Amino acid sequence: MDLDALRQEIEVFLRQLAEEEYLQQAGLKPESQLAAIYRQHEHLFHPTRLEELRAVVRESGAANGPRLLLEFLTHACLEAKVQDVTDRFLSEEATAFVSVEERTIPLRGALAAIRDEADRARRSRLEHARAQVIDRLNPLLQERLARLQEAVTGLGGVSYPALWEELSGFHLDDLEKLIHTLLARTQEMYADVLKWMLKRTLGVPLSEAKRHDLARLFRAPEYDRLLPPQGVAAAVETAAQKMRIDPRAAGRIQIDDEVRPAKTSRAFVAPIEVPKRVILVVRPGGGWGDASAYLHELGHALHFANTDPALPVEFRRLGDVSLTEAFAFLLEGLLLEPGFVRRVLGIPREQDFLRVVALHKLYLLRRYAAKLIYERGLYDGRSPAQAAEAYRGLVSRATAAEFPPALYLYDVDPAFYVARYLRAWILEAQLREQLYERFDEEWYRNDRTGPFLLDLWRQGLALTAESLATQRSLGPLQIDPLIRSVGRHLA
Repeated sequence: MDLDALRQEIEVFLRQLAEEEYLQQAGLKPESQLAAIYRQHEHLFHPTRLEELRAVVRESGAANGPRLLLEFLTHACLEAKVQDVTDRFLSEEATAFVSVEERTIPLRGALAAIRDEADRARRSRLEHARAQVIDRLNPLLQERLARLQEAVTGLGGVSYPALWEELSGFHLDDLEKLIHTLLARTQEMYADVLKWMLKRTLGVPLSEAKRHDLARLFRAPEYDRLLPPQGVAAAVETAAQKMRIDPRAAGRIQIDDEVRPAKTSRAFVAPIEVPKRVILVVRPGGGWGDASAYLHELGHALHFANTDPALPVEFRRLGDVSLTEAFAFLLEGLLLEPGFVRRVLGIPREQDFLRVVALHKLYLLRRYAAKLIYERGLYDGRSPAQAAEAYRGLVSRATAAEFPPALYLYDVDPAFYVARYLRAWILEAQLREQLYERFDEEWYRNDRTGPFLLDLWRQGLALTAESLATQRSLGPLQIDPLIRSVGRHLA
């Protein structure tokens, strides 16, 4: 097998996928046409090609490159089997609207509208209407899930989770043990602070809390005037320059911050060509939530745009994405640094702000921990009604707020990305503590920090989270630094 030729073909495939996903998710085109791209490149993941690559992996022993190629092409083979339904779902999602009374809102903008709604009764109606629209899309997601399971069986896999573990080399049991510890050790702290904050801010008792109440609580509009989008970007660019980091990577990073009706409310990065062309997509509106999203996606963009161009495609684009998520969380975590919040962003009474951000992070950690437990059982043949109830129960208990069961498939990212997020949060907390030790607690003002981070970013995705932790003398992935990172602001 000619691996170099294979790598070149994969590079073209990835570029076309990223371009299509960018155009569709950024609201620049209504219809998704990913299936056509998969058909164009179906020779890449033909079963005979996969078998040849498995032989190369067996012969190469511990070499990580061929294994990453096999992992990617196997997932591409699975996705190709469901791309027609994925396209239908994305196209319908992009053109779906939520109607409440006299308001009509694009589905992709409904979450922002819920966060912005101060009146609890209207917010509840918006939440209900959004859930109804999502429920009408669920048959497409159910079809996708069923066909994905069939495709796994067609490749000789026992189950989707088992195949994922085999391809990735990660053990979900090990991660679940860590997150059960996280849930147990943060339960009392989370409930106490959330109860106090809900009552003080919204006048809602914890026993009556709904998902939309948490969305409004964490919207924290009182910080809007202190965090205008351009002001945040300017402050971050100044901090980056102090660390000797070019915030635009010599033009390789482009910002798409235009407001479009069909643009997803979820900020993302489109790595069209790594490291040459990386697009950071945000839907600006001001406030700390948008500031957080901007910082997170800038972390991704800086990582991709500073990856060594000499690395093969698998180490630039196909490795353990827990690494790029960890780097994104590292920049997003600037909003939990007291000095950055006070001096760089100029927010008075920063402890109040830090408490909101820390509680939101703990909410996400607990929600994603519940999602991992839920998603591990999603592929065991349960009925849609059983899956919806399992989702509602697990996520509602973890977050102490009632979640709509209709989200049971809409809230699932492909390929166990939930596990990548959780491993990234764990790694990021350990990296942050090392930054404190090497460059002091105001590491973001130290001109030696930039070269340290650039050295990490140059490695692309060549390492796993575990091997990077070993390389940087962080020890095994452990939960204590993560709990400390939020606990210091919630105690």
